[in-house]
Amino acid sequence: MTRGSLTIALVLAGCGGRVEPDLATAKPQATAISRYAEECASDESVPPSRLECTGLYADMKKYVVADGVREYQPAVPLWSDGADKQRFILLPKGERIDASDPNEWKFPLGTKVWKQFSVGGKRMETRFYVKTTPTHWSRATYAWNNDESAAPAFAGGDVPTPDGGTWHIPEGGECDQCHFGRTDRLLGFEQVSLGLDGAAGITLADLVKEKLISPLPRSTSLTIGDDGTGLAAKPLAWLHVNCGVTCHNGNAGSTAYGAGLRLRLDPTELDGRPSNGFDSITTTVGTMVHTPTWQGQTRITPGDPDHSLLVHLITTRSLVLTDAMSSQMPPIASRVVDPDDTKDVIAWISAMMKMPTDGGAQ
Repeated sequence: MTRGSLTIALVLAGCGGRVEPDLATAKPQATAISRYAEECASDESVPPSRLECTGLYADMKKYVVADGVREYQPAVPLWSDGADKQRFILLPKGERIDASDPNEWKFPLGTKVWKQFSVGGKRMETRFYVKTTPTHWSRATYAWNNDESAAPAFAGGDVPTPDGGTWHIPEGGECDQCHFGRTDRLLGFEQVSLGLDGAAGITLADLVKEKLISPLPRSTSLTIGDDGTGLAAKPLAWLHVNCGVTCHNGNAGSTAYGAGLRLRLDPTELDGRPSNGFDSITTTVGTMVHTPTWQGQTRITPGDPDHSLLVHLITTRSLVLTDAMSSQMPPIASRVVDPDDTKDVIAWISAMMKMPTDGGAQ
């Protein structure tokens, strides 16, 4: 089945496109004063009703980003059913990110972020967040027209792709299901994703060098240690990005907080130390599920991916939840299985030493 034949579901920052721009070698884009300033002055809504009024582009026809807008690429991109993505951030001049809690960055008022999705070479949508008060972010999603000359605000729904498929633009409630997993809402712009090898554009090292973050982290180069299998780093990073930053973490506002499954990595532990004690392992390996839907099943059975619930969920795509065999994870984020990264997870579990489990529930 081709990607175009599928209905591509919403991809939030919960569970990246495989094709990403090479930001490490790309030349910086030209900047200019936005020519839209005058015509957007009458649009006082927050967020604006048109993408050009958000401040992303200085020249929307040529897709030239505005002065101060920075592009970034997380080290491990969120799986987005093969869509291409670009990510941008604008930090207010003279302000810094508060990194007092490395797991929950706080952004200055006026911070803006954009995430742009393309399918089949065509821009489909651009999602926008702007911090308007110390505790609130306003958001909007903009759908691009056929010739990519305009992108008005869109309430959500399916839109056609160039290859005859459909792309799902999220409704507000769908966005909240993932973004409530962080106190200050932003998901992909965080210490782990910007500090691991492979991050590009503006990275954790750049934030430190440009004095855009305070206090300074102990290290700007993070490393996920191994658990004895020799294969842990990639699966743990993938689970962090696709499951941990959104739902399966210790933030009481996250959708899956009550499940007790913790897949978000702690950046203060990513100094190369063994990962055996990480929450991602201690709440999965040999751990039985206590939630009603999958009662009695084991999240990860060491050495046995076929009897690991986690493997079933990440390799299944069925958005209609009728029983344990027709469910998926993430529940709203994808209609296409990530073929490469799920193989890495399976190989990792297969390499674990088999051991008896006592069935103790979390």
